[in-house]
Amino acid sequence: MPKSLNIDPKKLSKKSAIKFQDIPVNHYQKTAAQAKKDEGYKNDELVRIYRDMTILREFEFMLNQIKTQGNYGGVETSYPGPAHLSLGQEAAAVGQAYLLDEDDVIFGSHRSHSEILAKGLSSIEKLSDKKLMQIMESFLEGRILRALEKVYKPASVKDLAIHFLLYGTLTEIFARENGFHMGLGGSMHAFFLPFGIYPNNAIVGGSGPISIGGALYKKCNDKKGLVVCNIGDGSLGCGPVWEALNFSAMDQFDTLWPKGKRGGLPIIFNIFNNGYGMGGQTRGETMAYDLLARIGAGVSPSQMHAERIWGHNPLAVIDAYRRKRGLLAKGEGPVLLDVLTYRLSGHSTSDQNAYRSKEELAAWQEVDPCTAFQAELVAAKCAKTSDF
Repeated sequence: MPKSLNIDPKKLSKKSAIKFQDIPVNHYQKTAAQAKKDEGYKNDELVRIYRDMTILREFEFMLNQIKTQGNYGGVETSYPGPAHLSLGQEAAAVGQAYLLDEDDVIFGSHRSHSEILAKGLSSIEKLSDKKLMQIMESFLEGRILRALEKVYKPASVKDLAIHFLLYGTLTEIFARENGFHMGLGGSMHAFFLPFGIYPNNAIVGGSGPISIGGALYKKCNDKKGLVVCNIGDGSLGCGPVWEALNFSAMDQFDTLWPKGKRGGLPIIFNIFNNGYGMGGQTRGETMAYDLLARIGAGVSPSQMHAERIWGHNPLAVIDAYRRKRGLLAKGEGPVLLDVLTYRLSGHSTSDQNAYRSKEELAAWQEVDPCTAFQAELVAAKCAKTSDF
């Protein structure tokens, strides 16, 4: 028989009320200049955040150009595979990855190119040159490194590692032998375990239940780090995602597990809330929650420490992860983050965007995270306009 708690009818029949706490919505409002002053960011750290965002933007712009025009930078080529892009969501991806290291693992969303690159860039920044060289020389017996060294002369080990990440990811997407998994994973199943990057999933919300397994493994085996489950707002129409939310917050973790093992799973459900599930609007049409962060209150007494974050500000996302990873370290997980963002491209490159108005797209282009953060860096005197 499993362990169980006594169910007392006298206690259950007493009159009471269920109480809820306020769920923060976009509480972090600091600019780069304010964060530099209040939180101790250095100029080079803020510039690196912007650098990572622009790497993500250019990588997906390249894929979009190849997919739609068969040309990038004057080079004619073609790519017949899927292209579910996240143009416009760069700040949310880079902000998520900023504090994560190789012990922290991410499971990807339906459109995970930026998640892969952001996590890889963050790991590269934190790993020593010696460790990076060990990874590159040993992975696939050095095949990717040797191919890269034939065409690129790096300025440093970290510079080499960045190009290793970009080359391995791109060749995997193009199903080439020099890809991270010899092209067998492709766009929808790309991953790189040495940097804590686990597979994304072609099934909408597929990372929900899979990531729970990763978090349970860490908990049972006292492994370092946390697990990030990346899913989109459209995945909240999928039953397995709700099963994962419930599993992550089961009472037994606090009531029935032996002392020393108690506490919630070390997982953050990071929901990239771009407002659409393919062509359907989630808020106001296909979902019932109104504000996505509200669902945390229906899952656990802790309300999953749910928050809504303005995902166009990478510093807001970093701030949330800094606070939430502290909760997970104390065994107070799981956590749910409703990260507001917007994809400037369609569901895929074949999407004509007939369901979105030109006015809506124009309004979001005006708050493009890359353009906005560049302006903030100039205002904070981290860089000059001529530097970009």
